[in-house]
Amino acid sequence: MESGPRTVFGKRENKEGAGAPRVRIKGQAGPKTTWQEENKILIGLMQSGKLEEAMEQAHKLLDYVDKKYGKKDHPERATTYNNMGMVLMMQKMYDLAEEALRDALGMRRRIFGPDHREVAVVLLNLVQLYKMQANDILTDARVEASGEN
Repeated sequence: MESGPRTVFGKRENKEGAGAPRVRIKGQAGPKTTWQEENKILIGLMQSGKLEEAMEQAHKLLDYVDKKYGKKDHPERATTYNNMGMVLMMQKMYDLAEEALRDALGMRRRIFGPDHREVAVVLLNLVQLYKMQANDILTDARVEASGEN
């Protein structure tokens, strides 16, 4: 999960500051908010286990960054794809999670270079995904071996 540049599964530094442009996220009523504010909402939903709401918020953010940046690589777009991957992983939608995380990884490599810590964040998220997948497979195999279908 990420709320901006510089972290591994934790608090983030705000590099954009108070002067960040305000935007209206598709489907949102009320005053304009920044991408960072909307991303913090997503992270809060993920941390509180509200995965359906997190998925809705992630889709809003994806629609926004894809519309704003198109196919262009941008840190906000890469972070949004990373966070969507994390929501999908939490929902055990592993193939879609991997696709989103790999998209984020490719963007970050092109933006920051292959040895940057922003790239490492996504690599660690992919490791977490593969560990969860492997644990599910092993759990299923134990259940089958014990005859507990």
